[in-house]
Amino acid sequence: MTETNTAWPVAVFAHNEARNIVGCLDSLQAASAHPIACHVLANACRDRTEELVRDYAARHANVHLVSIELGDKANAWNVFVHEVAPRDAAHYFFIDGDVRATPGSLDALAQALARQPQANGASALPCSGRGVAAFRRDMLKDNGVAGNLYGLRGDFVERIRHQAIRMPVGTIGEDALMGAMLKWDLRGDTRWDDGKVVVAEAAGFEFDSVSPWLPREWKKYFRRRVRYSVRGYQNKMLGRAIQPAGFEALPQHVRGLYARYPDLLTLTWRGADTLFDWLAIREIRAAR
Repeated sequence: MTETNTAWPVAVFAHNEARNIVGCLDSLQAASAHPIACHVLANACRDRTEELVRDYAARHANVHLVSIELGDKANAWNVFVHEVAPRDAAHYFFIDGDVRATPGSLDALAQALARQPQANGASALPCSGRGVAAFRRDMLKDNGVAGNLYGLRGDFVERIRHQAIRMPVGTIGEDALMGAMLKWDLRGDTRWDDGKVVVAEAAGFEFDSVSPWLPREWKKYFRRRVRYSVRGYQNKMLGRAIQPAGFEALPQHVRGLYARYPDLLTLTWRGADTLFDWLAIREIRAAR
């Protein structure tokens, strides 16, 4: 696709992000010299997120609220790609509503894709958080995808639509599935290719870390650790489903994978993570 002055579509994922959504939208206004259209995918928000977005949109014509009843990021991704985002854009961008893009980040992602024509997508790098140096080092080494902020080439999104590929509802940490889509080139019969992703060093995102040492954050931190373990088991199941059947073989809901691959729900010793793995297995079996 050729570059035009048509606005680049930006998906902003928000679930009860009243504390962060304005900061995220402000950061996007400074993230590109190219026109952008921000679609805030407010999924099952029960706080003031939608109210704040409506107020912001009244003052910024490039911001649009999309209200979704189901609280699920994978479903919101499907809604954006298949129902909301306009066709024939040169690039599509995705950002979490609890992060802030660093200035010029969307331009940097687009430029990285222009320099690497074989890449399907580009990822930004974290600029804050515990272990940020290791996070950045690993992403650069492996051409990793951070679900917090990334961009997709327009023709890659068109292929997703043409193949009717959707993320299973309930998928946690969709960045791993996104990375698989990119590096397996939307196919189930090809080799993993790190060259299908480019990491844009000039693109970044910032966020406020959850501290495990503050009592008010303990419940959130504990729940996050369980979700990390659920994500680990999901990723194993996703990989088995995709190779070699392809992404079209993925079920509508991730529960379909739970029923298909119960043999992957094994518990092994992983130090402190073992407790969270055990809780994750209980949760998956209950959902199944």
